[in-house]
Amino acid sequence: MNAQERNELVDSAAVRFLQTAENFSALYYGFEYEGLPRTLNHPYLKNDDYTKARLVYKHIMYPEALLRLDLYRDELVVRSPGFRNITLFPENVAFAELHGKHIIYRPKDEWPGCPPNGYYFLLYEGDCKIFEKRIALLIEKTSPGLLERYFEFSTRYYLLKDNVYYQIRNKTGLLKALTPYKKELKRFISSRKLNFRNDAEQFLILTVNEYERISK
Repeated sequence: MNAQERNELVDSAAVRFLQTAENFSALYYGFEYEGLPRTLNHPYLKNDDYTKARLVYKHIMYPEALLRLDLYRDELVVRSPGFRNITLFPENVAFAELHGKHIIYRPKDEWPGCPPNGYYFLLYEGDCKIFEKRIALLIEKTSPGLLERYFEFSTRYYLLKDNVYYQIRNKTGLLKALTPYKKELKRFISSRKLNFRNDAEQFLILTVNEYERISK
């Protein structure tokens, strides 16, 4: 049984459970999501629509929860059958799979360099872990008789290696964190024609995977 078949089996069992137990109270108990000011764009992951997603919340699997991720407030929001917008309590979120991203909530831990608590995308999980953090910043510009609001976005990447976090901003930073295999990894990057600026996610995943392969 492959990973997709296992997921389908788990989802099918979860749907049958929810249809029988109607156990939605845990999911829809929370605080009402506050509206945002009028802006030129939105701060949500991919789009501002609610999208069906896999969610594990309070140890219960919801295969088709209607979710969206607010990158400005760093909140995961669910749409209830009564069309209420409910902000989930992050400490109860085990994971969500939304728009092709595996989203987890990470509290700040004791390891050196740990980034702030919040929702992160788990890009890679082996001996090392790679996390992606997307942030939306609200910008306000004023001119006579006009107030313009819009969101600007930034992305940060973090590598967890040997219980130390490294913020990875470029190729040099990653190779520095993956010592003592700089030369081998440079050859690998060149042979695969990987480019951090063009595709940071692929660059990080493939390079860290190669590091783990040659370091064993």
